Amino acid sequence: MKIISPNKKGIKEAVKKILEGEIIFIPTDTVYGIAASPYNNKAIKKIFSIKKRSMSNSLVLLCSNYKMAKKYAIFNKIANNLKKKFWPGPLTLILKKKSGLKISKKWLSKNNSIGIRIPDHNVPIKIIEKCNFPIFCTSANISSKKSCRDIKDIVKNFKNKKITIINDGKTKFGLDSTIIDVTKNKINILRNGYINKKKLKNLIN
Repeated sequence: MKIISPNKKGIKEAVKKILEGEIIFIPTDTVYGIAASPYNNKAIKKIFSIKKRSMSNSLVLLCSNYKMAKKYAIFNKIANNLKKKFWPGPLTLILKKKSGLKISKKWLSKNNSIGIRIPDHNVPIKIIEKCNFPIFCTSANISSKKSCRDIKDIVKNFKNKKITIINDGKTKFGLDSTIIDVTKNKINILRNGYINKKKLKNLIN
């Protein structure tokens, strides 16, 4: 287990790992996540293996900005309203995916949709910018266990594993992102997270 800092050197190492098909544990605004290249099946399999997660589950694509996000997904009116209010931030949108994507489709939703988020945290943003492509990311925990807000929990959950973690202390929100499916032009909350119904009150159909 290797713990690195969220400085220029640490970001460079994280980018190198992703480009070489490795996984990296990173902080986000919500909880810590495990990141990998969406173009590398081997790296993606490592995420599922280390989390002991069913490989039938889909993964979320973290993007650095809206310009990047719209290359991968189709934004309808409701999606645009939500992203204006909550991005960057703890909101994952399930959107219809663009056709002809070259990223691994095996771990995307089967109903022609894709989960996308722009985190409010400089570490993942810098990594994505340096990679020049979005990254697949999922919470850094063993499946069914609580998501990790700091690296103490990661060390406890993944002891004796050959992993690299960027340590940036406790995450800002400490709750997973709220997942909202907007593929049918209405708000369908799939997972409650930091953004609750009260915050969504004026936007819910």
